[in-house]
Amino acid sequence: MGIKNTLSVYFVKWIIKLVFAGLLVLMLNFLFVIWGINHDLLLPANEPINKAEEIKSEVENADYINSIILPPELDYAIFNKQTNEMVKSNMSSRSKEKAKETFQNLSKGKANSFIKYDSQYETILIHNNLKIQFANNELRKAIPNPGVWLSILSILIYCIYLVWNIRSFSKIITQENQKLIKVASKIKEKDLNIEFPQVRFNEYKDVMSAMESLSEALVKSIQKEIEITNSKAEQISYLIHDIKIPLTVIKGNTELLEAMTTDDMKENFSDIMNSIQQVERYLQEVIDINLNNKQINTNKEEVSVNDFLCKLESETGTLGNNIIIENFTEKGTDLFIDVSLLIRAINNIILNGIERTPQDKKVQLFVRQDKDLIQFIIIDQGPGFSGEALKKGSQLFYTENYGRTNNSHYGLGLTFAEKVIKQHNGRMKLSNNASHSGQVLVELPILKSDPGKRLKDRLDSSQNGIHD
Repeated sequence: MGIKNTLSVYFVKWIIKLVFAGLLVLMLNFLFVIWGINHDLLLPANEPINKAEEIKSEVENADYINSIILPPELDYAIFNKQTNEMVKSNMSSRSKEKAKETFQNLSKGKANSFIKYDSQYETILIHNNLKIQFANNELRKAIPNPGVWLSILSILIYCIYLVWNIRSFSKIITQENQKLIKVASKIKEKDLNIEFPQVRFNEYKDVMSAMESLSEALVKSIQKEIEITNSKAEQISYLIHDIKIPLTVIKGNTELLEAMTTDDMKENFSDIMNSIQQVERYLQEVIDINLNNKQINTNKEEVSVNDFLCKLESETGTLGNNIIIENFTEKGTDLFIDVSLLIRAINNIILNGIERTPQDKKVQLFVRQDKDLIQFIIIDQGPGFSGEALKKGSQLFYTENYGRTNNSHYGLGLTFAEKVIKQHNGRMKLSNNASHSGQVLVELPILKSDPGKRLKDRLDSSQNGIHD
C-alpha cells in the first residue's frame, strides 16, 4: 500500500505546508517593505541617521537652530541651553516627555535613542527609533509604527490560514471516521447489503479490511443460523405430524373403549383423555408459535376495554377461582385487536403466574390506562423470576423447571404471548415487584379517533401474520 498514504506522512506534509505558508508570509512582508522603500512609500530604519548627518555641520556652526533646515522626516526637539526649556518640537506628547527626560540626563552621558547636536545656544535631539516609517508626514503621524501593524496583519492572515487548514484536516479525518462508523453500524444491525467505501489512509484501509472480513463472517453465521432454523422447523413439523397420527388412533380407540366399559372404569379413561388433550394443547401451541413458518391470521376489530375485560374474565374463570381482576381504565377507551387471540396470549401469562403461585394465594391482574397505552399487569405470588428468567423468559422452550417435571409447562406460553402482543404493536416485559414476586407488564396502544389511523390499522391487519 505504500508509506505515502499513511496518516503520519499526511501529517508531516501538513506541517511542512504550514511552515512554508509562514515563510511565504514573511517573504511577502519583506518584499512589501523593499517595494515601499523603492517607491518612496516607506523610509528605511536608518533614514533619520542619514538625514541628521546632512544637517550636522550646519547646526553646529549656527548660533540658533533654524527649523527650516530640518527635513520633515526627522522627529526633533530643540532646547535652550541657558533655560533648559524646550523651544520647538514636532514630536508627539509622549515623545516630547521622553526627549525632556533625555535632555536632563545628558550630563550623565545618557542619550538613549536620540541623536544630539549642539549649536552656540541651543541643543537639538533627533529621535532615532530605527524603525520603518511612512515617507508621508501625515501618514507617519497617523500610523507612527507601520512595521508593527504590518506584522499584526501578517499574523492575523496566517492565523486565518492556520484555522482553515486545521478545519480541513479535521474534516478529512471526520469523513474517514464516518465511513468506519457507518460500516460498523450496518454490521451491528446485521445488514447484509454493506457497501465498503474507499478510504484515504492505510490505517483506515486496515480497519476497513478487518470490518469486511467481519461482515463476511457475519453473513456466513446468519446463513448458517437460517439453515439451522429451517432444519429445526422442518424436523419439528415432521415430528408434530408423526405424533398426531398415533395420537389420533389412541384417542379414537380410547373413546371406543370408554363407551364399552362400566362406570367404575370411566374415571381411568377420563385421566387418559385428559392426558391426550394435554398433548394436543402442547402440539397446538407449537403450531401457533409458527415453527413451520406458517402464519396465524388475525381478525382485528374495534372493541372497548370494558367489553374485552368481560370476555377475558369469562375465559379466565375456566382457569380457576384464584384470579383477581381490577380495572382502572376510563370508560369509552377502545382497542383494535383480535379478541380471541389476545385473550389466549394473556391467559398464557396468567397460567404461568398460577403455576408460580401457592394454592392459597391469588394471581392479580390490574388493568390501567397510561396516556395512549393500556397496561395489563399480571402479578403472581411466587418467588419471583430468576435473573436468567428475566432475560430468557420469552424464549422458545425456556423454562425454570429444568427437569420439566411439571407436564403442563413446556416453555411455550410466554413465547406465544409475546408474539401476539408484538403483532398488536405492543410490548411485554418481565420483572419482579417490590415484594419480589413475578410481574409481567403488557402494553397495548389505544385506538385513536383519527380515521386515517384506523384505516392504516385495518390495512396492517389485512397483512397480518406472526412470523417465527
